[in-house]
Amino acid sequence: MKNTGLIFLFSMICLLAPAQEYADLVDMYMGVKGKSNCVLGPQLPHGSVNPSPQTRNGGHGGYKEGEPVRGFAQLHVSGTGWSRYGQVLLSPQMGFEPAEDAHDSEISQEIARPYYYEVQLDRYHIKTQLAPTHHGAIYRFSYSEGGDKSLLLDMAHSIPQHVVPEINGHFYGGEIRYNPTSGLLVGWGSYNGGFGSLKPYNVYFAIQADVPLEATEVTDKQQNALYARIPVTKNEVNLKIAVSMKSIQQACRFLHDELENVSLEEAKLLAKNAWDNMLGKITVSTDSPDEKRLFYTTFYHSLVMPRDRSGDNPSWESDQPYFDDHFCIWDTWRTKYPLMILLDESFVSRSIQSFIDRFEHNGMCNPSFTSGLEFEDRQGGDDVENVIADAMVKGVNGFDYEKAYNYLKWNAFHKRSPEYQKFGWQPDFGGLMSVSNAMEYAYNDYCTAEAALIMKDTETYTTLLERSGSWEKLFNPSLQSGEFSGFVGPRKADGTFISFDPDKIYGSWVEFFYEGNAWTYTMFVPHQFDRLIELSGGAKSMIKKLKFGFDSRLITLFNEPGFLSPFLFHHMNRPDLTSYYVNLIRTQDFSLEKGYLDNEDSGAMGSWYIFTSLGLFPNAGQDYYYLTTPAFKDITLQLSSGGKLHIQAKGTPTHKPKSILLNGKKLDKAILRHQDIRNGAEILYVF
Repeated sequence: MKNTGLIFLFSMICLLAPAQEYADLVDMYMGVKGKSNCVLGPQLPHGSVNPSPQTRNGGHGGYKEGEPVRGFAQLHVSGTGWSRYGQVLLSPQMGFEPAEDAHDSEISQEIARPYYYEVQLDRYHIKTQLAPTHHGAIYRFSYSEGGDKSLLLDMAHSIPQHVVPEINGHFYGGEIRYNPTSGLLVGWGSYNGGFGSLKPYNVYFAIQADVPLEATEVTDKQQNALYARIPVTKNEVNLKIAVSMKSIQQACRFLHDELENVSLEEAKLLAKNAWDNMLGKITVSTDSPDEKRLFYTTFYHSLVMPRDRSGDNPSWESDQPYFDDHFCIWDTWRTKYPLMILLDESFVSRSIQSFIDRFEHNGMCNPSFTSGLEFEDRQGGDDVENVIADAMVKGVNGFDYEKAYNYLKWNAFHKRSPEYQKFGWQPDFGGLMSVSNAMEYAYNDYCTAEAALIMKDTETYTTLLERSGSWEKLFNPSLQSGEFSGFVGPRKADGTFISFDPDKIYGSWVEFFYEGNAWTYTMFVPHQFDRLIELSGGAKSMIKKLKFGFDSRLITLFNEPGFLSPFLFHHMNRPDLTSYYVNLIRTQDFSLEKGYLDNEDSGAMGSWYIFTSLGLFPNAGQDYYYLTTPAFKDITLQLSSGGKLHIQAKGTPTHKPKSILLNGKKLDKAILRHQDIRNGAEILYVF
């Protein structure tokens, strides 16, 4: 009997398919080439799985163009500095070679789309096709006539162990077995390594195929090996696989609910329509095909992580949403989450519910990088607070404000370092990222103060508002860089400033700064830019300093702390300079061929590009947007509220429009409040 619910869903999605095919504008190789660590394979928006080809030197995304393909794994993280996953590897073969490096195949005729992947394995003359569902995928392997056909299922393989071994991956065993009752091949593996907890985590699977799975031969005699040979008795094999982080039973349920009686063509169309509908929330008008492809590719990257694994929480039973693989919120709070507030408020509210649920069950308060909800390390600050505050000040519905505020308040007085709470800075006596942590703590305090005001907790509001100015204690007016002075820097407990080079860009988890320098972090005062300008000698002096920082590449957007820095010019009544430097950064640091300046960072870089293309940029955690020259003459956003935000540019665009009109009324300054546009609006730039 057919799954009538799925047939109904398929019919409805086909009926609701958008007129334009936005998914086909996405260039899946952007960010796969270069060093941005994006994943080539398809998935659904915020899907739990991301099936993709892997190659020997595929890096953290698993795949390197031009290399032979080793197989197709079901789980990946996209755009991260370090990888994770890469398990449940399938490798169709003629003959059977199970060793890790024994079945690589040169490829041709590769097609990569957000919703579909196809390739010819030239070594074996096997065409592979695949399309994703939320928790699984359907494969079609087309073999040539004759020969010894087989399919390898490798459960020991992972990216951290076999593709990027320097991130210390390990396989701890598992199981592959045929279930005669269900007719499915099921199993699991236990792993660790890469970003996330050092604690091992399990990956479970269930496979259905139109070849006899009971004939599968399982081998686990070799050290660190667990693989199976699935004999192939026909020229074309259709295989369906579902993956769970929780149990075999859950994987079987996903297989039934998402893939029962679904063909490859149907899964492909369902996935395509899901992407067309999501990407179609923003329409742009341009005469440049490349600019349009770049826009929708960065939009695509904005929508793949974190993973929505609601109902598949491996750590506790809960009816609350469960979002995993935040890699990481230190990146995504600045642009990714504000973009989702405009386009899909429910995604944000459900994320916040998952944060609250995590706090209530295991007390971990800042899931910077989560996988199985065990890892609490962070790159700086308590930045979940900024996501929640951003939602609260913008009036997002769908989550418990009181529980969310209790979470923020507890963090403010328990998770900030004791030294920060005592001194207002972190004295540098061997602690990591003492300056950057303190700068982020100050903004976390401001965000929680905003929430306290909304919740009418005036005592906490007053305390945290005052504490949010602590960054000023790190501002050293004598610290010199070339002809410029006045930067944040480290101090000892006795208040003495420590000598260091403000131009030096620091690495990960080291002294003073996290992946940045004093130039970049000095500009990170989102709540008190006016005070920063005053300390820097006033607007004239600060403009000169900021321009030099950008021109000399001492301030860059290779990492997220620099995201807001071009918008400082707005606070000195020079939005034209904001537009100039934003356009410069967009054109020199983002391209289809080279990808992003550095890691894409789970949608953070992609959504920065989207906002700056719109000419509308959030000061995340607060309720306003900066207006800059948009990249397109006509833009329409389908908002969460159901309304439309229509942005137009008339005349020949420059960095300095003659006027900006909101719903026909001329604006006095190039800033809008969220409530100005939440239910829809018309923004007109006149040049």
